[in-house]
Amino acid sequence: MTTDDILGASLSEDEPLKLMDELKAGLPSKALDTFKASARLSDDEIAEMLQVGARTLTRTRASQRKRLPADLSDRLFAIASVYALAIDVFHDRSTAFGWLNEPQFAFRGRIPRKLLSSELGRREVASLLQRIEHGMLA
Repeated sequence: MTTDDILGASLSEDEPLKLMDELKAGLPSKALDTFKASARLSDDEIAEMLQVGARTLTRTRASQRKRLPADLSDRLFAIASVYALAIDVFHDRSTAFGWLNEPQFAFRGRIPRKLLSSELGRREVASLLQRIEHGMLA
């Protein structure tokens, strides 16, 4: 599963500079709803991960703009990338989402999904997923 699949957007993931330009221009606004449905998250959970208020999220959705703001696009892409990595590691969407929503010993009992709201948290979750993929849990 790719980040493109989770967002329902065609992005240049294998061309980082082009991807940066695409994110700066903003993801299509439908990517937010596609991610919400793909990840099976509520509006409040999405708002928390994206570090925006629920009302701001509602206004963004209702806006006539066809693209999300650049900062929101960047955060949404980064979060969706971690979700895509989890699906690749566990080879199953429901197992991956279960893992992301359950307290993990490596995070001192914290829930990985709740760590995705910050860059450092996303890096830590991605790092643990990569260690799991390579059989190095500790």
